[in-house]
Amino acid sequence: MCATVSGRGNHRTSAAALTTGTAAVAAPVSGEHAAMARYAGDSDGFEGDPWIRWERFTSGDGATDVNYGLGFAHNGANNGWLYAAHGWAAERLRVSVDSWPNRHNCRARVWARPVDQGAQVELQVWDPNGWRILTSTAPWLSSAGYQKIVTSGVDLTGVPTVYVQAIYGNSTGAGRFVRLDDAVLECL
Repeated sequence: MCATVSGRGNHRTSAAALTTGTAAVAAPVSGEHAAMARYAGDSDGFEGDPWIRWERFTSGDGATDVNYGLGFAHNGANNGWLYAAHGWAAERLRVSVDSWPNRHNCRARVWARPVDQGAQVELQVWDPNGWRILTSTAPWLSSAGYQKIVTSGVDLTGVPTVYVQAIYGNSTGAGRFVRLDDAVLECL
């Protein structure tokens, strides 16, 4: 059975191995397990001290922070949040993919929950070499609980490090919060 990203803390996985450093490569296997041996992933759900890995950026009246143990998380105890009325706010996670065995088909995902009203939340994967967006998606989310945002697949071959970033912008003057949790970058 393949190991999977648990969605909590600082987890990296690769086939039947789980580490808290770089993704490990499983021993050679055949059949169904051979395909799973190429899986690699990294996740973070704002647990522990989230500012060790997460970075935050704002413009205008934008704000970001974390709810610690307040019961708003999708999983675990903590969740991040973005706020804006006349500006934007972003939280991003640095992911080193240099040692991952297969980087041809990678996707980012995050769970987001607009508070009180719907909101458009963008999920981006950035290459810091030239600061270019490699893939992004910006769905409209209702306020009906946490919803999963998933980017389209992207080839990260030759890209050693990426940033997975959730960003929310608003210029209506009506301030809105968006909660975030369980960010994942995985390559199959």
